[in-house]
Amino acid sequence: MPKPQSKPKLVALRTPDARVSALGIARATARDIERGVYLPGARLREQELADRFKCSRAPVREALRLLESQGSIVIEPMKGARVATPDDANFYEVFLIRRALAGLMAQQVANAPKSKNKSHFIVLTAELPKRAEAAVDGHEFAGDVRQVIRALIDAAQTPRTVQLVRSLTFGHEAFQDDIVDSKKNRLAQAQYWSQMGLAAASGKPEAARAAMEAIFDYSRAYIENRRTPNLAKAPSKAKKARK
Repeated sequence: MPKPQSKPKLVALRTPDARVSALGIARATARDIERGVYLPGARLREQELADRFKCSRAPVREALRLLESQGSIVIEPMKGARVATPDDANFYEVFLIRRALAGLMAQQVANAPKSKNKSHFIVLTAELPKRAEAAVDGHEFAGDVRQVIRALIDAAQTPRTVQLVRSLTFGHEAFQDDIVDSKKNRLAQAQYWSQMGLAAASGKPEAARAAMEAIFDYSRAYIENRRTPNLAKAPSKAKKARK
């Protein structure tokens, strides 16, 4: 008789069931925040989230603490959790820390001696603009970017820095998928990665770091534009009204 199949193990963030974990709840909520489902300043109520994810309030509470550590939300005494705004000190502080750590990794790649890993990173970054042009959608290009990031990690050989970056990039993949939905954004991001690869090939650590920081600055500008009204459109509407 064939052996009965064992139940598959749950893989965090990779199966539907994983959403009942604190990590899964935090990831799903981070995605909603980044895509504007929860606007800046909006309240996140524990019971509502528990009902949504069909779980107790305990994992929800833990998920909110995770999101607070990433700067995505603020937990206020006697008031509960709310989505962070750009005016919150923690929001910008976490961004600056992530930006600095990622810049350090880029700098280290440029300083690293020649190796297969470094050559692989340089080749991938050189190909990225073409892949951005040919990408069918943001999801496809986001996969290309993650491949480049893995190559960066292998080439940088800075495990402690990588660990710190990962602890502060919760929900970043959801945001990355969102930002590269636009072809304009894909091309801009690809150009910065290409510049980083050229700097790494030339042994220019400061230029590599500047390219990485430019990626973060571009992302920050994007999310700021998403969270605030586009005042630039007001004049054009006024002109139409006059006509």
